[in-house]
Amino acid sequence: MAFGCWQIGLHIQQDKIAALALQRVRGGWALRRWWLLPLPADFSTLSPSQTENALVAALSAWRRELPWQHAVSLAFPAHRTLQKTLPQAAMTLRDSEQAQWIASAMAQQVAMEPSALCFDYQPNIQAEGWSVTAAQRKDVEPLQRIARALRLHVTAITPDACALRHFLPWLSHGASGLAWQDDARWLWAGAAGWGSVLQAEASSLHQLSTRLAMPELVRCTAQADAVSCFDPWSVIGQIQPPLPTDSDAFAIAIGLALGAQA
Repeated sequence: MAFGCWQIGLHIQQDKIAALALQRVRGGWALRRWWLLPLPADFSTLSPSQTENALVAALSAWRRELPWQHAVSLAFPAHRTLQKTLPQAAMTLRDSEQAQWIASAMAQQVAMEPSALCFDYQPNIQAEGWSVTAAQRKDVEPLQRIARALRLHVTAITPDACALRHFLPWLSHGASGLAWQDDARWLWAGAAGWGSVLQAEASSLHQLSTRLAMPELVRCTAQADAVSCFDPWSVIGQIQPPLPTDSDAFAIAIGLALGAQA
């Protein structure tokens, strides 16, 4: 099923939606489709309910173009997440008990009820504990409602910066991480973490590299004239034109698609 399934990355941006479908083929990945969908000019000023309606309207025609076998990874803004490192529990716990313990520990740190949080966790070998990413449930639920309204097979809701980690195996030896920028923020990822930084706090890749103490940070861009760059489209072995003129808008969507699993 994995070879017949379209793995789709969906990145909702400030003024548009970038979506891209990949399919596993012998020897790598093939590009099946890409979409750049405009959002209303007043999208950033809409109320939460109006935002949901606008996204469903923008995606309805797109949804009809998808095959039955598809897996969607949705981007979630990294700046609306919280990352913490928690120690191992004092006693051995089953998986369900471990999840409950982590939920309780995270809730205590942010002074919220466990039921108000969505979280994911993985072992942190360096700290001998857990690396935990959490978001408020009220921020995640609108994406879940949109997915249900469109009958999408969503396999992951992923922080947008975290999607960059799927490119790390392709970086040249010695690179410490990858950074992509939109109109407002830098998104970055390395082997030890990921996150976002306002451009007002780091106006250049050099300033971002210094701020993060990542001396060999590489820019994620398809622009040929960029120095110290990685082209996210280069991971796709089979590509047929026409390709989007705004190719950099798809960097996060490509990373999401690489990580989507049926």
